[in-house]
Amino acid sequence: MISQKSKVAFILLWICGIVPAWSQGTYPYRADIAKIDSSGVYKVKLKPGFLSKSISKGLYDIRIADENGKFVAYTIVSNPSDRAKPVFVDFPEVKQSVNSDTVTYYIAENKDKIKVNQLWLKLKNTAVNRLADISGSDDLQHWFAIKENIQLQDAGSGNDADYEQMLSFPMSDYRYFKIRISNKNKDFVKITRSGVYQEHVIRDLGTVQYVQLPPIKLTSNTTNKRTSYYADIDGNYVIDNLKLDVSAPKYYNRRICIYDIGNKGEEMLYDDSLSSSSFQQDIYISAKTAKLRIDIMNGDDNPLVISSVSAFQLRNFAVCYLEKGHTYYLLAGDTAANEMSYDLSFVHSKPLSQFPSIGHSDVYKNPAYSTPKAASKNSFSLLVWVVIGAVLILLSLLTWKMVKEINSRQV
Repeated sequence: MISQKSKVAFILLWICGIVPAWSQGTYPYRADIAKIDSSGVYKVKLKPGFLSKSISKGLYDIRIADENGKFVAYTIVSNPSDRAKPVFVDFPEVKQSVNSDTVTYYIAENKDKIKVNQLWLKLKNTAVNRLADISGSDDLQHWFAIKENIQLQDAGSGNDADYEQMLSFPMSDYRYFKIRISNKNKDFVKITRSGVYQEHVIRDLGTVQYVQLPPIKLTSNTTNKRTSYYADIDGNYVIDNLKLDVSAPKYYNRRICIYDIGNKGEEMLYDDSLSSSSFQQDIYISAKTAKLRIDIMNGDDNPLVISSVSAFQLRNFAVCYLEKGHTYYLLAGDTAANEMSYDLSFVHSKPLSQFPSIGHSDVYKNPAYSTPKAASKNSFSLLVWVVIGAVLILLSLLTWKMVKEINSRQV
């Protein structure tokens, strides 16, 4: 017969097991990562078809999980062709007399005003729940918000007394960056250093790797001295490059504007000239969409004829530490997913180009995904609470019986 203690332990384990399984149920798409032969840092080559299932342009909803449903730290990089280990460049701290009993302030100076979209902090080891805001200034007087509510990552299990935290944000070139950490009336966290990692290597543009996307369906409409081409692609793809095949006229120089019209409203992506004197008609944009509009300003000339448009995506990799003996898979498509904040120290253990590259399967429907039903939202919530209540009652009864048995034996 199973003892009362065993029953209680089983139920507790069952409850704990629900959490990772339930967290996966919000991701409709999955792809399996290739088998891991040895533990280490890997570059998982991400297929365009998988990235097209991601909800956000920033790919924030992508997750890597193991066979137990536990999420794994990762970062996405494009075209990692570096040949030297990145060097940490200090952004020295600017001391200011800011008095606060509840907030940690740290100001980092970007002396050369280089454009950055991430800032690395080095902190004394901590395991607390804190949020950080980052703002920018050029004069230490007027500050402008950059990003808010960034979750600080806990220290890892290494032997060092410090750990690194990456803050990612929109591209900025402020002279000063201010990090504000709310301490919730508790002890401060300690930032010891800040800066960026720079690669002291000249990249060979000829090594930039692109992946061609599925064929584009092209339609056009000419009105008021303007030709509009509508480029439809079967999927919400990340698009980094377009190649236009202009068939007529032989000589031309026209203004061209490109808009993303596959999402809410329209967003201008490109505004420049298109000329027959250019060796290649490559256009570099940054979009995640299923539909583009390309406007050609013809003036009084004959319309510019574009016979075809090809779309390309930079080769993207998910860099992560994977362990032998585990199986891993990718998840995507959760509309409510937030940007994760991971300890990414492993990324700088060696040059990115030296990490082995592995692939993943084609994307398929996640077996654990539960399709949300708007009509039964209230009943589903009620069912969850009923299940939780029933489990708590069962635990209470089993605990009561176990205590009663123990007391009777002592008597």
